[in-house]
Amino acid sequence: MDEIKERRDLRAGKVTPLACAGSLQQAAEQGRIEAFVAVVKLADGSIQTVWSHIQNTEALGLLECGKDDVMQQMRE
Repeated sequence: MDEIKERRDLRAGKVTPLACAGSLQQAAEQGRIEAFVAVVKLADGSIQTVWSHIQNTEALGLLECGKDDVMQQMRE
């Protein structure tokens, strides 16, 4: 991890992967997360999807909710 780049990106107002992971971990530790789905683009350009203990159909539903949320933000 490049700590200098992380600090620079945070100062620029960017939401970094490390900041997202930290926020997710903190919420999980506080018991605020029931389940999650994550889609990530790795450094080599490949895409990986992971989800917690939920059924595949629920994971698909959460992905659809996420897609709708991104589309709403694009409209604003």
